[in-house]
Amino acid sequence: MPKAPRSQEDIDFIRGRILDEALAIISEQGFKQFSMRKLASRLGMTATTIYNYYSSKDELYLMILTKGFDELAQSLEKIDRTVPVPRDKIRDMIRAYVDYGIGNSHYYNIMFTSDAPKYRDYVGTTLEPVASFEKSTALKLIDITSGMVRGILRKSGIPDETIRYSILRLWTSLHGIIALYNSRVLHEVEDDPSTTVEHMVNDLITSFQDLFARRESLQENRKNKRMPVG
Repeated sequence: MPKAPRSQEDIDFIRGRILDEALAIISEQGFKQFSMRKLASRLGMTATTIYNYYSSKDELYLMILTKGFDELAQSLEKIDRTVPVPRDKIRDMIRAYVDYGIGNSHYYNIMFTSDAPKYRDYVGTTLEPVASFEKSTALKLIDITSGMVRGILRKSGIPDETIRYSILRLWTSLHGIIALYNSRVLHEVEDDPSTTVEHMVNDLITSFQDLFARRESLQENRKNKRMPVG
């Protein structure tokens, strides 16, 4: 008798298992060393079976990126939607970004530090639509983050040029902290790297909140000066 077709639940489980193992191999060995044969061996499957679920190692790689960017974007979007106080929103966004980068280091490293193909490498290929969707997911993350910070700082009268620089400075600082921790370089120079990360993150939060507070105070002073004396 022919085998009964797999249920959608079974298909999703197998696709997830394949994706998780692909993530582990790329994280350990890099994209260039990743192959469907290695993946099949780790999973105890044939390469032919994997091709029933994913067309190539590039599709797997793009799906990993899409999942990582989407998870991070959702966590920041939730903060933007549910935290009403601007300075609390900045605080929670910064902490969520660092928590994701360190807690999901395999994803983060592939998303932001690995030497692997980018969207332009897939333009004109059969995988361009998949790569385009991955890029739009990554841009959604950037839009959420930038839009959140820009919206907060603009209310304080901060010029766009200063806002853009502030966002880039914040991003590079956060990335530097995460990269040093994930690469274990920080562990070589600090006895308690987790505490060091916490101090660095708190300093970044304070500096950003101070920028917001200074502008808020300046606006209030200007408003008071314009008020007529009774």
